[in-house]
Order: sequence, then C-alpha cells, then structure tokens
Amino acid sequence: MKKAATSAPGKVILFGEHFVVYDKPAIVSAIHLRARVEAWIHDHPGVWVGNRRLLNHPASRAMEYVFEKTGNTLGVRLKISSGIPSSVGLGSSASISIASAGTASLITLGRIDKELVRIAAIEGEKIVHFNPSGIDTSIALYGGGGLYTRSRGFTPIVIPLKKILIIDTGKTRRTGEMVKRVREFMEKNKERFNDILSREEELIGEVIDAFRGLDLERLGRLMLENQNLLREVGVSSLEIEEAVKLALNAGAYGAKLTGAGGGGCVICLAEEDKIQEISKIISRRFKVYLAGLSAEGLREEEI
Repeated sequence: MKKAATSAPGKVILFGEHFVVYDKPAIVSAIHLRARVEAWIHDHPGVWVGNRRLLNHPASRAMEYVFEKTGNTLGVRLKISSGIPSSVGLGSSASISIASAGTASLITLGRIDKELVRIAAIEGEKIVHFNPSGIDTSIALYGGGGLYTRSRGFTPIVIPLKKILIIDTGKTRRTGEMVKRVREFMEKNKERFNDILSREEELIGEVIDAFRGLDLERLGRLMLENQNLLREVGVSSLEIEEAVKLALNAGAYGAKLTGAGGGGCVICLAEEDKIQEISKIISRRFKVYLAGLSAEGLREEEI
C-alpha cells in the first residue's frame, strides 16, 4: 500500500496495576478514546512528521521494527492524532505504538499481522517505559476487556460494566518512578509485600465473581480495597486521595487510581443513572471523562 491508517483504543486498568509486574493478574478494559496514525510512502528512508525525521519515539520505533522484520527500506510520512490524554495512565503511548505498527503492517504486507504488531509496539513502548509489562499494548491491540498476567498474556473476559467515570487529577507522573517506588517497598517489606500479592490475586477472583451478578456494591468495596493496597505500596497521592473522597461523597460505590499512580487518573464506579450527576459534581474540581468500556481494538481506518 502507498498509504494507510489505523486507530487503537486507550485503556483503563480496573483492578491490579503494579502487581501485574510481579506476575499477578490485572483486569483491563479498552475505552472509546482512540489514537489514529496515518502514513504515506515518503522518498527518504525513516519516519517523518512534516519535514522532521522522527527519532527515539514510540511511533517511529514501532514502525521501523515492522520495516526491519519485513525486509523493507521504506520511508514514511505520518500524522498522529489522539483523543487520549497523555501521561495520565490511559495507555496513550501504547495506543500510538499499536496504531503505528498496524499502519506499517498494512503498508508493507497489505494486512494487519497482529503478532508482528504486538511485538513491534512493545519495542516502541520500551522508549517510554523501559520494561513494559505488555498490558497496555495487549488491550490496545485486541480491545474488549480481559485478564492479563505477564507470564500468560491476555485472556479475554466479559466485563459487564458499560461505562466508567475517569477523573483526571491534572498531575503528571513518570511510570518508571512509580514502578521503582513499589520495588523499593517490596525490598524493604518482603513478607508484607508477599501478603499483598496474595490478597490481590484473591481480590481479582472476587471481582470476576462479582461481575457475574453485576454486584456494583461489592465491586465498589473491592475497588476501595485495591486502592488501599496501592496506597500502602506508595503510589497514591494527595490528588488521587482527594478525587477518591470526592467521588465517594458524590455517591459512587468505589474509586481508585488507574495506571501507575502518583497522579494521573482515578476511576469511579457508580449506578449508570447516577454517573452524569456525579460527573457534574466532580467536574467542579477535576476534569472528567465518561468512557465507554470494552471498546474495539486495533482497526483499519479510511484515509
């Protein structure tokens, strides 16, 4: 192909972030916010945005990996557009990496090779996260909702929740710093950390059970327990705690950080008919997004 375009969704981790690094399960869902990448064949080798060659970027690395593996020496000019806020835990860089690799796959192979795209996107993510767990790229590629463990990868599950309220605390943070903070807690508190990992694994099983009956009150309690564990390992913040408290006071069943923590976003669980009113209350203090869950994964777009 001489030109192609794809898009990929952002994500929320509903339960289990950080502990997934230690091969415990996490529950993740694609959201309707998406990143789009368009690309055209270019006369000069490399990946270009306008007249500037794009270097050391998730998009360029993912595309270059596809070119390397398919034996192409193509140059491309690309345009990235995204409705996913960056650096707040919603998987922005992974979505861009997946969409970039997907577009490169279309240009070189005429089709989307999902396994090639998955590996290429992880290479792109290493620029941002150094040692990515793979959870963000998996959900951006496959969409829907699923259970993710580092050793077993992504297993689709039905997530009966239709919408989630996302609260942007407005505080950016670096994922690597938060991962390091959890590791330091683990090294200083090994016995307690092992207890936390065991409880987190049990909690995930309880969440899946609560999904079957769509028990929102129970899910809210489990969400708050997950937040307590994340607070204990040091990845909450004053802004996150304020957002959680505000959500609960407004009538939510539960709320917790999503992503790396230290700032970023909080997710909030409530009855569907109450979400709009809760959103209005919280929006007086924070920016909010009402996100649809189980969104479609990587897809080809018209150009």
